[in-house]
Amino acid sequence: MPSPTTTPATIVLVAGAGLGAAAWDLVVPHLEHAGHTVHALTLPGVADRHDEATPQTGLHAHADDLATAIETADLRDVTLVAHSYAGMVTSHALGRLADRLASLVFVAAALPTAGPSLAAQTGEEGMGMIRALADEHGDGWLVPFMPPSLIEQYFGDHDLDADDMAWLQASATPMPLATWTEEASVDPDAWRRVDRTFVVCTGDPGAPPVSDGEDGWTVLQVETGHWPMRTAPAELAARVLAAISS
Repeated sequence: MPSPTTTPATIVLVAGAGLGAAAWDLVVPHLEHAGHTVHALTLPGVADRHDEATPQTGLHAHADDLATAIETADLRDVTLVAHSYAGMVTSHALGRLADRLASLVFVAAALPTAGPSLAAQTGEEGMGMIRALADEHGDGWLVPFMPPSLIEQYFGDHDLDADDMAWLQASATPMPLATWTEEASVDPDAWRRVDRTFVVCTGDPGAPPVSDGEDGWTVLQVETGHWPMRTAPAELAARVLAAISS
């Protein structure tokens, strides 16, 4: 584990689509050993809060819940770590949260610069498949988590072994379709006021959405696939700690 640091930080962790606070269980001990206070959150309608899902549970509801959780706990000087879909949630919430944040760490995250919604980023063919899954398995509004066949098809060198894949399939729950279709609204001034680090997972297909030094971003890498909290937790924790100390 990383050795303790001298300046404690408050770290909030938000996982990507279908996953909740427990997704970070292998990462949290590394961050706490380094002397930091860690809060792992679950968004409404997924994972251990799956029974809260409704057709109206979308990106905006998730952003509001994230901001409210941080405000209610009166957390300040927060390092907010957002994985995958949570990048869109965090981007939409940033107008409310910028004054409470010390830094952002986006991990293989979706960014609104690639499209204002996940639907826009996914494209017509991909969204056709997602809507078909919702129609067949989720009453038209609830999208089941990807089966292993789709992960193999779309997530490159994902680095998931059989146990990891079983964990992911057991942990991730369906997501309301509104999480794809609702658009994120970004406050440009809020972006400029917060230090930003993007952690690239080298196993992900395609080019990273930002490059080092671009528009104030620092880019770090972790040599694994899209779910590093499972496949490379110590390495991911080290990148978060590097972002805090930079």
